[in-house]
Amino acid sequence: MRRVAAGACLLTFAVLGGCKSAPAPLTAADHAAAQAMDSAYSAAVAVGDVAGMTAGYSPDAMVQPPSMPMVKGMQAIRQFYQAMSSVKVTIQLTQETADGSGDFMYTTGRYHYQQMPAETGPSEDGKYLEVFRRGADGKWMLVAESWSPNAPPAPMAPAAAAPAKPAAHRAK
Repeated sequence: MRRVAAGACLLTFAVLGGCKSAPAPLTAADHAAAQAMDSAYSAAVAVGDVAGMTAGYSPDAMVQPPSMPMVKGMQAIRQFYQAMSSVKVTIQLTQETADGSGDFMYTTGRYHYQQMPAETGPSEDGKYLEVFRRGADGKWMLVAESWSPNAPPAPMAPAAAAPAKPAAHRAK
């Protein structure tokens, strides 16, 4: 009987030890952290601060800009923003969704991009998706980002006609 009781006890511990609780839901502080990162990014863009623009990215982050190849890794992301920093712009991010659990969170929203001066510079409205991962230090870092304009892409130019083939000549 003792063996049965001991076996049942061991089986219970093995089963309970293998169970994992569900990841914790996001808190208001998690949502606020994502909002604060978006605000800090917008402020950095307004002054052309590349270090500020990239401060929230994890070292292994990836950025998926529209109509461009994916940009992977912190060095490539810095170079991407450095190349764009010569033009004075503002960007307004309006977060619409923040969800996730445990150490992952995603946000979606709208953006308004304005090249300066606002009276003559082009503008763009679009949407974005951000994916964050919480590090061992508890800090949220951006690991993936994608955005696209609301306007459809410009129509493609028609393909150039193929040059006409010379007529075949028959030998007489």
